[in-house]
Amino acid sequence: MGRILNFIHEKSDGKFYCYKTRKFSLDTINNDNLNYDDKPISTFKKSVFAETDHSRKKTVSVADLLVSTKEYPIFKYFLDGSRRIYQVDDIGIGAKIFPIVAGQFVVGCCERRSRNEFKKTDLEYKIVLSLPEDFDDNDEGENFLRDYREQLNKEISTVEFIKERNIKLDKLLLYKTDGFELKDKDNCRNRAIAKIQAEMTDEEQRMVAKLCSKNKLHDEAFLIKDGSLEYNPRFSNLTELQWLALRSNYQHVVGVSKSFDPELLLDYEGDKLSRTIADLRPFERTKAYKYSTTDDINFAVWYLRLRRKEFRETHFSDIVKVEMVMLGNQLLDTDLINTISANLINEAYPVCYGADTRWANHLYPVFLTESFCKSHYMDNNIILNLF
Repeated sequence: MGRILNFIHEKSDGKFYCYKTRKFSLDTINNDNLNYDDKPISTFKKSVFAETDHSRKKTVSVADLLVSTKEYPIFKYFLDGSRRIYQVDDIGIGAKIFPIVAGQFVVGCCERRSRNEFKKTDLEYKIVLSLPEDFDDNDEGENFLRDYREQLNKEISTVEFIKERNIKLDKLLLYKTDGFELKDKDNCRNRAIAKIQAEMTDEEQRMVAKLCSKNKLHDEAFLIKDGSLEYNPRFSNLTELQWLALRSNYQHVVGVSKSFDPELLLDYEGDKLSRTIADLRPFERTKAYKYSTTDDINFAVWYLRLRRKEFRETHFSDIVKVEMVMLGNQLLDTDLINTISANLINEAYPVCYGADTRWANHLYPVFLTESFCKSHYMDNNIILNLF
């Protein structure tokens, strides 16, 4: 048992018992089935347009804009978040046994200052630990978690290797255990993972907020966020007021997803959009449709084919899902959507062929940002040995 689990076990005065079970990465097994991007297909019979042009057509070509948008790209910032998850032990509390899940995550933002200058703007690296809510047996809340973490970090800093590298536990998270059954350990594990995922996505939103506070994002400096913008407040560690405040920063942010559910939406005629997406020609997009989440946040969603036919491996391998928040429920200007789409196609070149299995769906600066973030991971063995 590593320093952290020893500390938890010994400090509990017999209230908790750490079982010294095998530590392993959860990224290498199939138990992590959480999906934060696409939700079930819309319950509406027909989708409504999210753009100002309401002409009833399935697709729009932006090929004519590729040359004019190439010289002055509107995308200047690129953001990505990445995480690794580990089960480090089981903890006995009373008559129940719960999983202890650890994670390390990186959220990074890069800036393209010129054709030859691509640099880091911001980076957050954190190690977090997700424990059952029963761990806080006196319901002391954030003060208890903060004090406990400080004591724990003081304990592990006595190890020279840890002290030299300034390794510390950045946050303790508590996952819900209501409705727990002994046979339901996988569900508790998923809840623990969800807390870590939420902490990472909250950090992404905080990073966007920092850019906005410095007036970095505007009509000539958009940000591409790798993945969906559909952050769910139910999967957030922020308060409701904090969460709503951060969502107001997304006027100049575009979410681009490499993988998606093509049956998420129906088109304006009530047909599944998947056939239209699969039939997109090079440099075509679908119409932009309004998509509302359960928390009444509205998005403009459209799908865009990035490459010519000779690059295609499957019907969807070079298509991305594009999202923007509809602030104030206002329609997005169709000219803006076309300009964004043409810029996204230009960002797909050069290609990262061979460097990533999803190369056909990659935007090159996003690939660079993703690679930059992953280069800051700590070795899995170091993380596991902490515990």
